[in-house]
Amino acid sequence: MKNLNLGLAIPAIVTVLFILLVSSLYPEQAQGLAGNAMTFVTDWFGWLVQLSSLALVGFLLWLAFSKYGNIRLGDDKPEYSNFSYGGMIFTAGVGASLIYWGIGEPMYYLQSPPLFAEANSYSAAAWSVTYSIFHWGITGWAIYCFPAIPFAYAFYVKKQRTLKLSTLCEPVLGRNKFIAKCIDLLAIFGTLSAFASSLALTVTLLSAGTAQLLGVENNLVLQGSIILLFVLVLFAVTLVGFNKGINKVSDYTVISAIIFALFVLFSSNVQFILNNFTDSVGVMLDSFFRMSLWTDPVQQSGFPQAWTQYYWFWYYAYLIMMGLFITRISRGRTIREVILYSISMGSLGCAFFISIFGGYAVWAQLLGGYPIQDWMSEGGLTFAVVSLIQTLPAKNLVLALFLIIQFFLMLTTMSSASVATSMLTTNQLSLNGDPDIKVKLLWAAAIALISFSVFLTGGGINTIKSLCVVAGLPMMFIYGILIKQIMMELKGKSELREPLTQPLVSKKLIA
Repeated sequence: MKNLNLGLAIPAIVTVLFILLVSSLYPEQAQGLAGNAMTFVTDWFGWLVQLSSLALVGFLLWLAFSKYGNIRLGDDKPEYSNFSYGGMIFTAGVGASLIYWGIGEPMYYLQSPPLFAEANSYSAAAWSVTYSIFHWGITGWAIYCFPAIPFAYAFYVKKQRTLKLSTLCEPVLGRNKFIAKCIDLLAIFGTLSAFASSLALTVTLLSAGTAQLLGVENNLVLQGSIILLFVLVLFAVTLVGFNKGINKVSDYTVISAIIFALFVLFSSNVQFILNNFTDSVGVMLDSFFRMSLWTDPVQQSGFPQAWTQYYWFWYYAYLIMMGLFITRISRGRTIREVILYSISMGSLGCAFFISIFGGYAVWAQLLGGYPIQDWMSEGGLTFAVVSLIQTLPAKNLVLALFLIIQFFLMLTTMSSASVATSMLTTNQLSLNGDPDIKVKLLWAAAIALISFSVFLTGGGINTIKSLCVVAGLPMMFIYGILIKQIMMELKGKSELREPLTQPLVSKKLIA
C-alpha cells in the first residue's frame, strides 16, 4: 500500500487507542488531568476563541462576496446537485448528535439558563431553543467551512496531489519536518477523537432505544452488536464507492429525517413550535453579537465556558475532517458557493431540526405535563430523549424509525471521517480527489477498531472529549496561518492578472 503515509496513520491511531487504554486503567487521574487542561484552555483562551470565531464569520462573508468569490475550484461543472451537495455537508457535520442535543440542550438551558435568567422562568424558556440554534448555527459552520477553501484551492486550482495540512502551512511556516509532523498528527487526532466522542453518544442512544423497544438488557453485548453493524455497513458503503455509497445514503437520510421531523411537528403542538421558532430566531438575531462575545466575567456562572467556548473549540478540533470532506465534493464550485452553501445549508438544517425537537421538548416540559427534567435526573439525557420520542403517536413504530434515522446519520459521519483521514494520509490523490480503495478500507478498519475500543475501555471517552477540546486550541492558531496562506495565494493570482473565474470546460471536449 505505497500510497498510504504510514508515518501519519499509525501514530495517530496508536495515540487515540493509548489514551483510551490509559484512561480506562486510571479513570480518575486521566479525567482529572484532561479536565484541568480543558479548564485552563477555556479560562485563559476562551475570550480569544470567541473573538476569533466571530472574526472568521466576517472574513468568510467578505471572501464570498469579494472578487475572489468568483474563483472556480476546478474546470468541470459541479459534480453533485445542489440538494446532494448541501445534504452531504449537513449530514457529515451533524451526525446523530443534532437531534440528541436538539432535545437535551434546551432542557439544560431551562435549568441553568444564560445571561442572568432565572431557572425554569419565561426568560429561560426564551433562551433555551435560541442558544441551541446559535451553537449549531452560523459560527460553527463557518469554522467547519473555512479549511475547505485552502484545501480545495490547492487541489483543484494549483493541482497539488497531496492534501496534508502541513503542506498548506509551509508557505507561512517554512519547511520544518518536526513541526509539519506535529501539525498533521494533530489534525488526524482531532478528527479521530471527535469522531470517537460522537460515536459513543450515538451508540449509547441506539442501545438504550433498542433495549426499550425489544425489552432486552442494555449491556456491552448490545452495544458491541450495534458497532459491528456500523462497521459492516461502513465497509459496504466504502466498497460501493463514493457516488453510489455516501452520496445516496446522505440523500435518503436527509429526506427521511425531514419527513420524520415534519411528523413530529404535526403530531405535537404545531402552533407552539412555530411560534417558539419565530421567537427564538428573533431573539438570536437581536442578541447575536452579545451571545458571540459573552464571557460572564463578573457573575462567573460558567455558562460561556461550558457551552459556547466548548462548542467552538470542539469545532476547531473537528475542522480538518469537514474541510477535506467538503473539498472532496466541491469540484466545480466557486469559492462563493462553497462558503454560502456550507454556512446556509448547515445553519438552516440545524435550525429546522432544533426548532422542532427542541420546541417540542420545551412545550412538553413547561406546558404538556411531561417531566423531561425528572427523566434526565433519573436516567440521564439518553433516557429522557427515548422517553420523549415515545410520547408521540404509535410510539414503538416511531421509536424504531427514529433509531434507524439516527443510525444512518451517524453512518454518514463515519463515512466522512473515513474519507477525510484517507485523503489526509494519501501521498498522491487521484484527479477526482478519491483515495485508493485500499486506503479507505484501512481507515474504515481503523475507525472500527477505535469504535470497539471506546466501549471496551469504558470511561475513557470522557478523557478523549476533554483532550479533543484542548486540541482545538492549536488548531485555532493554525486557522490564522491558513488565512494568511490563502490570501497570499489569492493575491498572487490577482497580481499575475490571471482570470479570477476559472472557465467551465465541457467533459466532451476533454474526451
